[in-house]
Amino acid sequence: MNARWLFLLCLVCSFVSCNSLHELELEERERDTLKARMLRLGEVLEEEQLFFVPEAGAVSFPFEKGEVLLLRYTLYALVGGREQALESNESAVIAEQKLHPTATQYPLQPYVVGEHQWVRGINRGIELFGGRYSKGWLGVPSKLGYGTRPFGRIASNTPLLLHFEIVSKQ
Repeated sequence: MNARWLFLLCLVCSFVSCNSLHELELEERERDTLKARMLRLGEVLEEEQLFFVPEAGAVSFPFEKGEVLLLRYTLYALVGGREQALESNESAVIAEQKLHPTATQYPLQPYVVGEHQWVRGINRGIELFGGRYSKGWLGVPSKLGYGTRPFGRIASNTPLLLHFEIVSKQ
């Protein structure tokens, strides 16, 4: 009887180990796809598993926890290597992408540093890169976005791209 339980335990451990390796492989493939897409935008900076491409003319914009930043932004889902616009507060993007305005779309989006208003990767990305560059593209792997749970029009395991510009502080 003990040999059967040991065999069963070995089978379960083997399955869990293979499943973990498969998840790591999928995660690595997703990161490669996201980074390749970001490289088409320019030179990619990478920190804490996030990618950032600063835009020409972006300036340093130091800020501290608790300060309110005013942002222009467009959030995209990366689906099949292409961006699908999800929401924006830029009227040209709203019209071009035929987005429906929502309650979160203001002329400028207020963002309180350190209050975690968006998903973990976006919050951390703005804190990491926003102080050095006032404008650019942030690439967020799905595990730092919505992860394995679908959210609205965003399927599970979908990387995100955020184009943002810090316009001012309040």
